[in-house]
Amino acid sequence: MRIKTFWLSWFGPGLLVLGLDRLVKIEYKRNILSFLIHNSGMAFGLLKGNAFPILAVSLLLILMCFFLLRGMRPSGLAPIALSMILGGALGNMIDRLLYGYVLDMFPFFNWFVFNVADVGVVAGAILCGWSLLFRPQDWSKKEQ
Repeated sequence: MRIKTFWLSWFGPGLLVLGLDRLVKIEYKRNILSFLIHNSGMAFGLLKGNAFPILAVSLLLILMCFFLLRGMRPSGLAPIALSMILGGALGNMIDRLLYGYVLDMFPFFNWFVFNVADVGVVAGAILCGWSLLFRPQDWSKKEQ
């Protein structure tokens, strides 16, 4: 039972975010192309039109997270949060590899447009912050 819980908390949320992101983007691309925004930058338009540097930064951040976590034993909410962030990051990385930009389709108060992967990253980051602030036991160190 413990192994099943491990796999569900570490991979389930991320795979759900990644799967939903791909499904929504495929459906939008197939049926509602006029509502899609081709976002060639990062958050707030950073590095616009530079898919390779954005991919490199994303990959570097993912590797840094794995490096920092190698001495940790995340539990509780931490693996769920990290999995959601990773699933969202992978969803947007797939877009950059396939198209050179990210497909966004949900407008937010005419300020910015986002996608399911962005929701996964933001929700995972909020959950991660909550866990760090209010559940420090979720971030115990591995015993040496």
